[in-house]
Amino acid sequence: MSIESHKTLVRRYFEAFHQPEIYDEILASDFHMTALHHATLSPGGTARGPQAYKAAAVWMQSVWQDGRMTVDELLAEGDRVMALWAFRGAQMGEMFGPPPTGKEISYSGVNLFRIENDKLAESWDMFDRLWLWQQLDVLPGTGEFLAAARKARTGQ
Repeated sequence: MSIESHKTLVRRYFEAFHQPEIYDEILASDFHMTALHHATLSPGGTARGPQAYKAAAVWMQSVWQDGRMTVDELLAEGDRVMALWAFRGAQMGEMFGPPPTGKEISYSGVNLFRIENDKLAESWDMFDRLWLWQQLDVLPGTGEFLAAARKARTGQ
């Protein structure tokens, strides 16, 4: 498989957010994501394989009914592809506890994919969850958070 084919495979991974059946074609049967932030893709644990990712995509679509995922850049070498991506959507469903807010949010992240036998075999994912929770008013803004931490530390 060529470098361009690897990039196309990763681009299709992000397209699968709106077309989950694509996962059957592009994910290895034991595909899994290692979240560098030790969180999970969807409620109930780590997704593994195409069926779990299809279920996770359906859940994500219920939370972010108008969600839009874009790939800003792809870099590839050997069996690895790194994707810089952005997401935008309004929270219309429950997400790990917080009720729907209807708020439009945006965040970006990076995934590093490993390709084996013309399929995505593994991915490492990282994005700024703090910013996500701040936009949904689950956590205070950075300035407010730092002021509270400073006050707790110094008593002032």
